[in-house]
Amino acid sequence: MLLIEAQILVTLLVAQTDYSAYWSFDDIENNIVIEHNLDLNAEVHGAPQLTQGALNGAIYLDGIDDFASVYSMNAVNKTIGTFSEGSISGWFRFDDNPGFMDIETIFYLGVENEYSSYGTASNAFQLEIGHFSAQRRLYWTLISTDEEHTDIPYCWATTNHLDVGRWYHILCTVSEDAGTNVYLNNQRIFDSEDLTWNFGDDSMCEFLSEVIQKEVLWFGKGLWDGTQQFYRGAIDEIQIWNYALSEDEVEQEYERVASVGSLSISPKISDELVVDDVVELYGNYHNIVRLLWSIDDGDSTASVNSSLNPSWSIEIDQSEIPAGRHEIKVVGLNAANRAFSDFLTVIQPDLNSDQLVDINDILQLLGQWGACGCPEDLNGNGEVEVNDSLIVIAAWS
Repeated sequence: MLLIEAQILVTLLVAQTDYSAYWSFDDIENNIVIEHNLDLNAEVHGAPQLTQGALNGAIYLDGIDDFASVYSMNAVNKTIGTFSEGSISGWFRFDDNPGFMDIETIFYLGVENEYSSYGTASNAFQLEIGHFSAQRRLYWTLISTDEEHTDIPYCWATTNHLDVGRWYHILCTVSEDAGTNVYLNNQRIFDSEDLTWNFGDDSMCEFLSEVIQKEVLWFGKGLWDGTQQFYRGAIDEIQIWNYALSEDEVEQEYERVASVGSLSISPKISDELVVDDVVELYGNYHNIVRLLWSIDDGDSTASVNSSLNPSWSIEIDQSEIPAGRHEIKVVGLNAANRAFSDFLTVIQPDLNSDQLVDINDILQLLGQWGACGCPEDLNGNGEVEVNDSLIVIAAWS
């Protein structure tokens, strides 16, 4: 009796206030992904892994059999399933280029195993990459089947193809007053420019309550071409509101994630480092998906970060560092491509690039003795003098 009364109280409360469902995907505990506001927790299937996401952790799905499924559809139908207006937001990175009649489904609400005459789900709202002809466009589609008749009343897509392996943020708002507004990476995209309406138009208000059969809510799995299809890549920070966010709120939601990041080189490493075989750099970072380093703002060497470990390390072979004094910059990029960086000075005493520091380097240094804006000025004071020779002698090999 108490449980029933509590459920009634929750239903009355959410009916009277603005609220949202929020899956951060920061953790997988006992095969469960926590939903933070409405107890719409999801069970993971297959063997999804945690990876560095847009904000802290994200769920990584293998494209074979991994997905997450909200296990209380009764709660879904009483909460987000009632939304006739609202907003949906999420970060994603897809790692496969969909082939012909393939899709990469991010979010799916609808029937569990029933197909229309087109091979689509018979009833669903589906956010996916790909569609009928090997595309990398993002689609948000409502499909409705009543007996033998299938209708697609509402379907928009990004006009441009998205890139494999890149993080994106999508946010769509719908309301009776303002219709549909779509934001990609915090930029509103418009009909006939960056947004294509396959069915319906931007005056329409269609949301989750329009799904006739709400049997499952999946992340990373959908129905297409008469079969179940799975997502390969990362999904993060899914949030659904029961009202249309304002433009200011859209920006706030984007910046909540996009502004987060940091990177530093360990203070244990000298600010001026003399090259010796391999230069080892290390430090800490947070919310970084790509790590880059460069010498004197030259070409960058990049690596993808999938670990949630807060520490990073790189090794630079001494042959990659030219003679003289240089700045090495280490840059971390977050999912929004914001850069966080630190730098230090490295000194390469192998002046003739023969992989040895010996008398020949001393002779080359003596040949430039005096005022000189040259590589032989190892200490950077504008002239070649005794202190530069001491650096070479200390690195003798």
